[in-house]
Amino acid sequence: MSAPYRVLIADDEPLARERLRMLLEEWPGWEVVAECEHGVEAVDAIASVRPDLVFLDIQMPELDGIGIARALAEGGGPAPVVVFVTGFDEYALSAFEVDARDYLTKPVDRERLARALGRAAATLARRAEAPAGPSPLDPELLGVLNALRRERDYPQRFAVRDPRGGTYFVRAEEIDWVEAEENYVRLHAGGRAHLMRDTMRAFREKLSPERFVRVHRSAIVNVDRIARVEPYARGEYTLTLADGTRLTSSRAHSEELRRLLR
Repeated sequence: MSAPYRVLIADDEPLARERLRMLLEEWPGWEVVAECEHGVEAVDAIASVRPDLVFLDIQMPELDGIGIARALAEGGGPAPVVVFVTGFDEYALSAFEVDARDYLTKPVDRERLARALGRAAATLARRAEAPAGPSPLDPELLGVLNALRRERDYPQRFAVRDPRGGTYFVRAEEIDWVEAEENYVRLHAGGRAHLMRDTMRAFREKLSPERFVRVHRSAIVNVDRIARVEPYARGEYTLTLADGTRLTSSRAHSEELRRLLR
């Protein structure tokens, strides 16, 4: 029996590392030889233990996954196969499906991990036959990572004060739509409404333009929640959201909406 492939896990979340390590114990052909919780530590460990496969979290302290990817791509010599692990959803990461480039979303799914290991094993087998093969981190993939960095720069959750006391958080991805209300914005999320003191213009700057579209001076919509778009009048549209909410776009903001429909 051949020696197992060597695996390094780089993730700053202890529970995420533990889950991945426990799942990998189900595959005897893979052996975890190192775990890292910081980016700089991961770069040093990769150079030291020379793993065959690295599970790399995109978001880490000191040096994030994008920085580690750059270091691997620019380092020369044989590079490990990299499987990205992230909290981003399918919408933000759809580009990774192209050319079988791999990623896992948290919490890691057993079946998805099995597919990732299968592809990694196939890649490593090809490299064994042609050791001088290219780095897996080509310029196109680095372009995708840079797009994800821009996406990550937007707040992932918003603090909302509870009138009864305390503070709770609403994740950006959970917001269905945003409504202007004088000097406040009302976040509609999962059938509940949350009032925040902010202007519509300022709050719009905190939302990713790839995820949210302003359809009216008083309304911003999560594009993933749009179930139906119908022409209304004079370049305006009626939007039906997944929860049944109906909104009408204004002519001033219809161009941004049409961009999504092309």
